[in-house]
Amino acid sequence: MILVIDIGNTNIKFTGLAGCSLRGDPAMEKADFSVLFEDRLSTETGKDLQKFLCAAEQLLGQHGISFLSGSAAEAVAISSVVPAATPAAVCLAEKICALTPVVISCKSDSGLSFDRLPAPERVGTDRIADAAWAAARHPLPAMTVDLGTATTINVIGPAEDGNGSAVFLGGMIGAGVSTSLHALRTGTAQLPELLPHAVPKESLIGIDTDGCMMSSAIVGTAAMIEGLADRVEQQLGRPVTLIVTGGNARFVTPWIRRSFVSEPCLASRGAAVIALRELKKRSGN
Repeated sequence: MILVIDIGNTNIKFTGLAGCSLRGDPAMEKADFSVLFEDRLSTETGKDLQKFLCAAEQLLGQHGISFLSGSAAEAVAISSVVPAATPAAVCLAEKICALTPVVISCKSDSGLSFDRLPAPERVGTDRIADAAWAAARHPLPAMTVDLGTATTINVIGPAEDGNGSAVFLGGMIGAGVSTSLHALRTGTAQLPELLPHAVPKESLIGIDTDGCMMSSAIVGTAAMIEGLADRVEQQLGRPVTLIVTGGNARFVTPWIRRSFVSEPCLASRGAAVIALRELKKRSGN
């Protein structure tokens, strides 16, 4: 089993993944993993080492991963966009596996080239993991959309030399659905605090304040995704594979009016691909 620790702005997600079928070349186009479990802690917990270790031990113990009796995890991959919480995850990984975890960065063996970017070290590791799985599994060019605290969009293209590798072309970053709704509450005098929820087809045109806000947040995000995908295709001169993931995807995807692939565990699977590539490099195989 590969344990992926994905440290986001709101939650630290723990995912156990098993099973893989990898073809021999670096693109790993046939990579696959089954999800054994998913669980979460608040990201704030990860900023206090002892509090985090205690909470994580209890959480992982519920899934058969024990500090005392040995771990079912053979490798740990850490993807973090919150540097203050990363050391605690590294400590946890070392305690569980007695192995050095794979901490994802632009320098990791992701199967991606970042040569077109002026500062690849500033690309979020969640975006790298998303793009790694898209490159490993889906036809290129591809556009990934991760609907979390922020809406992060990546565009991945095939290498121009046709050698089967992938190029991280860049993307877009915007406020997530929840973040947008919260901003309206904090930036105005009378608008309410709302949590994202589904918008029925008959409720596109809101009839009250709550409905207007939710329709704009949910349906507006779907329209943005469609519009950006169309424009990316125009710029690249060819169709793109649209891949959608993230906690708010279940609300937004019913409103997307073009073909797309739903990948609920996109970042976790991408992190697992990177971990396997890195471990293979470490072993010299």
